[in-house]
Amino acid sequence: MTPGTITVDYLIIGAGATGMAFADALLSESTSTMAVVDRNHAPGGHWTMSYPFVRLHGPSNVYGVHSRAMPSDSVGASLASRNEVLDYYDRIMRDVLLASGRVTYLPMHDVADVRAGRPATARARSLVTGAATQIVVRKRIVDASYVNVTVPAMMRPGYDVEDGAPVVPVNRLVELGGAPERFTVVGAGKTGLDACLWLLNQGVTPDRVRWIAPRDAWLVNRSHEGAESQFRELTRLHEHDSVDGATGALEALGLVLRRDPAVTPGAFRCATVSSTELNQLRQIEDVVRLGRVRRIDSAGAHLEGGTIPTPQGTVYVDCSADGLTQKQPRPVFDENTITLQPLLPCLVAPSAAVVAKLESLDLDDATRNHLAPPAQNPRTARDLLSFYGTRMERLHRWSSSPALFEWLVGSRLSAALFDLHEMADPDNRATVAALAGHLDDVLKRDDDAA
Repeated sequence: MTPGTITVDYLIIGAGATGMAFADALLSESTSTMAVVDRNHAPGGHWTMSYPFVRLHGPSNVYGVHSRAMPSDSVGASLASRNEVLDYYDRIMRDVLLASGRVTYLPMHDVADVRAGRPATARARSLVTGAATQIVVRKRIVDASYVNVTVPAMMRPGYDVEDGAPVVPVNRLVELGGAPERFTVVGAGKTGLDACLWLLNQGVTPDRVRWIAPRDAWLVNRSHEGAESQFRELTRLHEHDSVDGATGALEALGLVLRRDPAVTPGAFRCATVSSTELNQLRQIEDVVRLGRVRRIDSAGAHLEGGTIPTPQGTVYVDCSADGLTQKQPRPVFDENTITLQPLLPCLVAPSAAVVAKLESLDLDDATRNHLAPPAQNPRTARDLLSFYGTRMERLHRWSSSPALFEWLVGSRLSAALFDLHEMADPDNRATVAALAGHLDDVLKRDDDAA
């Protein structure tokens, strides 16, 4: 080995939620060595750049890594804050990965000159000093950066902004200074929800908040009962043979919610709210539904469907970044590479951990890819059915591998898959498969009708 060269079994590109979940699971399920290379100064991916008041939207027990619980892991506990998440990943890196003696961590490094093969090679270059480290990879290069989560601090708004227009990224809400008379929140996704709730919780009255929401979205009900009851209730979807009927059933069961009872949502992006948060959001009555913003200037905000004026003292809060980017699906396992992608819609951590477990098993790549088909993150309202159907299909698929399923039963990340102990019953496994098939048929019929 020459100076500036390290040799490992795996090179993992990215120390965000996917890279960390993969590294942790592979560490516990194998004797492999690995290098984790990341452009950020600390592990945690987009959390290192997220707005200060962000919290997990979903339960902590389906986030993080396999080996250690998240803060607020128990059902009903408060959701982990940004600082808690960053501290969690820092501890995983220091106390689990690095403490093993089998992991090399290179923060503030970029990866270039990747050459496939066995061994493969790559060059990691420091973004601070420019120094290069040659990495020899005996087994595989793992791309944990292919499906990126994007937050407003990582990009400019997707619309034109006139110089001097009062537009700020959501990160700057905590440092505005002064007291704007009015706030206009741009974006109806998770970040937009968080911005509205933060303003209301800071004492801003609802009449001082305008919300530009191009499309209302279905929201997952975080207040709903646990996974076991969901499994039983979802069997009622067999009674419905249309997208509207099945979606209405999910709403009637209390699994999903709409912000405005009078508006049928046209989108679904996995955002999650409690009933208390929903009641707060409903206090904001000035909701603009004129499509996406095209430009903000001295005349106002120009949207696809019209222009709205800018009242004196208004600050526009940009929450328009498309956090769940869509990428063309690739085979997860492909000779010398692994490309981490969601196997369960919106659930990157459990997906990455499953990929690591499959890598540790004595399987060929054709079998691994059969067990790990990528899933697209949802966008439209009809994707709500795929959100539930894909989970059920994956559960049935994974139950066909005894080694994988046994590992899932013991993993803290498996809470997203209903009650796995119920899947020991062949009748329940058949029910799950039938439900997944039924929802797929409903979507296909809807496609044919269109």
